[in-house]
Amino acid sequence: MKINPILYQNQVDKFPDIYRDYQDVKSRVAPSQEDYNPVFEATPIFNRVNSFAERMSARDYTSAIGMGALAVLNGPEELDDVVSAYKQIKGKYQKPYDNKIAQHPFSFFRGTILHDYMNPNSPRCFDKASARKWLDRDISLWETKLGTFVAKLFNIKTKEVETTIPDITHTAEKPSFIGAKQFVTNNPFGEMTARALTRTPKLGVAALGGIEAIHTANEVSKGGDLLEEAGKSALSLTATLAATGYGGAIGAKYGGPAGSLAGMGLGAIAGYNLAHLID
Repeated sequence: MKINPILYQNQVDKFPDIYRDYQDVKSRVAPSQEDYNPVFEATPIFNRVNSFAERMSARDYTSAIGMGALAVLNGPEELDDVVSAYKQIKGKYQKPYDNKIAQHPFSFFRGTILHDYMNPNSPRCFDKASARKWLDRDISLWETKLGTFVAKLFNIKTKEVETTIPDITHTAEKPSFIGAKQFVTNNPFGEMTARALTRTPKLGVAALGGIEAIHTANEVSKGGDLLEEAGKSALSLTATLAATGYGGAIGAKYGGPAGSLAGMGLGAIAGYNLAHLID
C-alpha cells in the first residue's frame, strides 16, 4: 500500500501547533500560576509532559517526541500508581507485600501500553521469540554490574519476598508473580541505594540516555560546544534518575504507593531544577 507523499509534506512545521495546543489546554486548566496544583505537578508524567513542552518550544522536536512517547508509554502504569495511592489514602488498598522490608523490581514494559504485546503468553503478542529476548533485557539496575558493585560496597545480602503483583507473563491460565527483594545491610544509605537501583529499569535508562544524546546533538547543531553540552546532558540525566530513584525508594518504604508517587514526583522536580541550574 502506497501512502500519498503529500501527507509527509512540511510535517515538521506542524510540531509547533502541537505545542500551542498543549499551552492552550494548560492555560484553560490553570489560567494563572497561582492555580497550579502542586500535587499534580509532583506526578512523574507531568514532568515528562512539561519536558516535552519545553523541548517543543526550543524546536528540539526529535527529543521532544521521544519524551512524549515515554509519557504515552508509561501513562497506564502511572495511572495505576495514582489509583493505588488514592485507594491507600481511602483505606481500601491491599498491600501486595510489606513495602517496609522489601522492594519489587520496576520494569520498562510491565503495566505500559506494550504490556500485552510483550507478554509471550498473550494472544496479542506478535512475536513470542523477540518478546522473550526483550524481557530478558528488561532488568533493573540492581541486576547489572552496578548493582553487584553496590552490594559489595555496602555488604548487602538479599532475601526473596513473595508478592501478589502479576508479572508481565501472567495470564489466568499461567499465573506468574513478581518477587520482591529484602536488602539486608547495616548501612541505611546502602539499603536505599539498592532500593533505588531496583526501581530503575535498565531499558528506561537507555531510552532517556538516547533522548539526551539527541538533545545534545540538537544543541551542538545550534553552535553549542560538544563536550559542554554532553556534560550537561549527562549530569541532567544522572541527577534526574538519582533524585527520582531515591525519592521513590524512601517514599515507598515509609509511605507505600502514595509515598512512592510523591517521592518520585518530588525527586523528578528536584532533578529538573538541578538540571536547569546547570544551563
